[in-house]
Amino acid sequence: QSDRDFDEVVYELSELIDYPAEKITSKVKEQTEGKYAVPYQPVRLVEDASIEVVTRVEEQKINLPGVIVEEEPYRNYPLGATCGPIIGYVGQISSEELNELSDSGYKWRDRIGKTGIERTYESYLRGEDGQLIMEIDSRFRPMGTLGQEDPVNGAALTLTIDVDVQTAAEKALSEQLVKIRNEGKYKEAYAGAAVVLNPNTGEVIALSTMPGYDPNLFSPKISQEDWDAINAPVSGLFNRAVSGAYPPGSVFKPITAAAALEAGVANFTEKFSCTSNTDRYFGKKCMSLHGSLNLLQGMSKSCNAVFYELGLRLTADKIADMSKKFGLSYITGIDLLPKESAGKVPDSSERRFTTGEVLNYAIGQQVSVTPLQMAVAYGGIATKGTMYKPFLVSKVHQADVEDEIVFEPEVTRTVELSDSTWNFLHESLRSVVTSGTAASAFRNFPISVAGKTGTAQAPPGDDHGWFIGWAPAEKPEIVVAVMIERGGGGGANAAPVARTIMESYFKVGAYAPN
Repeated sequence: QSDRDFDEVVYELSELIDYPAEKITSKVKEQTEGKYAVPYQPVRLVEDASIEVVTRVEEQKINLPGVIVEEEPYRNYPLGATCGPIIGYVGQISSEELNELSDSGYKWRDRIGKTGIERTYESYLRGEDGQLIMEIDSRFRPMGTLGQEDPVNGAALTLTIDVDVQTAAEKALSEQLVKIRNEGKYKEAYAGAAVVLNPNTGEVIALSTMPGYDPNLFSPKISQEDWDAINAPVSGLFNRAVSGAYPPGSVFKPITAAAALEAGVANFTEKFSCTSNTDRYFGKKCMSLHGSLNLLQGMSKSCNAVFYELGLRLTADKIADMSKKFGLSYITGIDLLPKESAGKVPDSSERRFTTGEVLNYAIGQQVSVTPLQMAVAYGGIATKGTMYKPFLVSKVHQADVEDEIVFEPEVTRTVELSDSTWNFLHESLRSVVTSGTAASAFRNFPISVAGKTGTAQAPPGDDHGWFIGWAPAEKPEIVVAVMIERGGGGGANAAPVARTIMESYFKVGAYAPN
């Protein structure tokens, strides 16, 4: 076939399918020339072609040597947007990905997992391509089949996700964001995250990031209209549960309390003073005037003055050391993309701290964490020291292989604190729910819950709201972490979402069987 014949075919095809001729030529060269060339595989021009386009091409097929209409399988996600960011989506391999994966047998035209489980378990899910060897004439028209090799199915995965709890988490988070915005005070509350873990194994029961997306929109290729919608008013592709690093505010206070107790600079009987006099704390004051209270009451009422006092007695290094014992500043190692954030727990090796900054550190304002990190850390508190790597896939069922691959719980760290410190953390976090800042959200809840609310300053925008807790308080089965971005107080806005999630898990309240 001469160059002139090729140009003629390209021109006629361009007119038929309304596709620029220069783009057709560029795609052909991209696939047939260079290091990763596959000249004997068809070049994919139009995906998800309409019936009209297919009909026009078929009618002119005799004048379009080498042009074929081909059926291809595409992913279908029956749950739609539910679990979307967990599952991820598939797209055509990029130049960068091909450069990285060509030694593993990837070629142009291949579709590959881009995010989520689709990407992290791509090697299991992709299977093996089949082959069809055809005889063609000089005008590239099929004459017959010379041989065929059947494809091998990819593996099936069993996830740790409880779809009922996942659905409840997404619904509760989404509805709460709408409610907060409609109330008018926090008009930028468009995003948030919720993580539900089994603290005894590390299994992820639910992982919600809002806004999310429907992976079906990417199959086979996302439209510009849908792409714009996913990214407005904030990005639905950014997984806030694992990649978003935020100041934790008061949900960090158990770390500060543990550091103070283990360092011997605080005890359970001392009375702290929360008054309007701010001189001792360099002008900083509590949001309320609590008067005289002990450490447990300081945790229950989330009194900043109590924790400013602990900050005066501690150093940034002592707080950072305790934070790192609970995994903060390190990635958790979850089997998910996009890339997990490690957050930031600074110490004196990185910079000098003023006394005022250490006081802010003590109330969770000099540190950044992800909702997943905090869920894992509270899992460590709930179990009194045993922390597990969070994971999403429990089994891999490979095609034509009898034995399954089973992923077992993996202990990542063991935190050693005195019995009195562990007992204090459990008792004080239980009091937060029974009589403290989360009491309103969990009133009449039939399962015992321990946890902590948090309101984290994030200037110049509105505060982030947090709640993290576990249930049952005496024998934890789940840890729930909820973060409302730009959503104000954690007790008012994050804790109710956590309650709904717990209702779904324990089948009580709105989720009780009829």
